[in-house]
Amino acid sequence: MRCGSLVRLAPAMAAAFCALQVQAQAYPTKPIRVIMAVQGGAEVTVRIMANKVTEAMGQPLVIEMMPGAGGAQAAETVMHAAPDGYTIMYTGASAMVIRKYVTRNTRYDPVTDFSPIIRLNETVLHIMVNPSLPVNNMHELVDYAKKNPGKLSWGTSGVGTSHHLSGELIRMLTGIDWVHVPYKGAPPVVTDLIAGRIQVGFGTISTIAPIANSGKIRIIAINNGQRYPLFPNVPTVAEQLPGYTAAPSFTGYYGPAGMPRPIVQRLYGEYLKAATSPEARAKAEELGYFQGTGTPEELAESIKQGLAIVQKIVKGSGIQPE
Repeated sequence: MRCGSLVRLAPAMAAAFCALQVQAQAYPTKPIRVIMAVQGGAEVTVRIMANKVTEAMGQPLVIEMMPGAGGAQAAETVMHAAPDGYTIMYTGASAMVIRKYVTRNTRYDPVTDFSPIIRLNETVLHIMVNPSLPVNNMHELVDYAKKNPGKLSWGTSGVGTSHHLSGELIRMLTGIDWVHVPYKGAPPVVTDLIAGRIQVGFGTISTIAPIANSGKIRIIAINNGQRYPLFPNVPTVAEQLPGYTAAPSFTGYYGPAGMPRPIVQRLYGEYLKAATSPEARAKAEELGYFQGTGTPEELAESIKQGLAIVQKIVKGSGIQPE
C-alpha cells in the first residue's frame, strides 16, 4: 500500500504508516544493536555474520552480550524496544520455546511479542555413555535400563533444558526407570560421565569434540532430526525409538513485534547471505551445528511446533515449572 492510497484512513493512521514506509526505505541510518542471549561457540558465528552484514548495510552492528536468566533478560529487553530495526536479538530455542513451559515467571509471549527475522543453526545434540556400560545403541540402552530399574543415572546440563526434556520423553515412550542428575552446564556432565559417576550423558557435539574419538565416551545416538555428517554411522534417537521427536535446539534472530515488513526482509536478506557464506558455514560445522537458514515465516512456524512438542513433554512427564 502506498501513502497516496491512504486517504480513506484516519489522518493519524495514515501519518504513522507513511512514517514507517519512509523509515524502512532509508534503513539503516545508524548502528544496529544486536543483543546476544547465548554464550559459547555461537558468539564466533554471530560476529562473523555481523561483520558481513555491517559491510553490506553500511552501518555497524554492535553486539551486546546478555545471557542472563536463560535468555529472558535479552527477550524482555528486545520486546520493549522500538520496532524500528535498530534493536534485534540472537537467541536459542531454550528462551523462545522451552522457557514458556518450564519457568513460572516468563513475562513474554514468543509468538506475539517478537518479529521473527531468520532461523539459523541447530545445535547438534547427542546421547553418550561411559564405555564400561554394555550398550551400543538406544535399543540396548532401553533393555539395560529395564533389566536394572532405578540403577541407571543420566546427566544433563540442567532441569528444563532440551536435554532434560529429551530424557523425559524417552522415559515416557519406553517406560524405563532411570535417575536424572542435573548439572549446572554441560562440561560437568562429561567429567562425571568419564569418571563413572553417571552412566549416560546428554550433551552437545561442541562440548565433547576434543574427546569424541578418544575412547573415553561412546556416542550411541544423535538427538536431532537428522544424522550428523562427522558421525555418519551414529543413528538418531528417532531412528531407534518410534514416536520420538527431539526437543527444539534451533537459533534465530528476532526483533520486537510490529517491525515493518521491509525492514524484516532487509535484515533477512543480509543475514541469509552472511550465514551461507563459506566462512560462516565452515565455522558452524566446526563448532557442532547443523548449518541452515529459514525465512521469517519458517522461524515463526518452528516456534509454534516447538511449543507443542515441549508442552506435550512437560505435561506428560509431570515436570513442574520452577
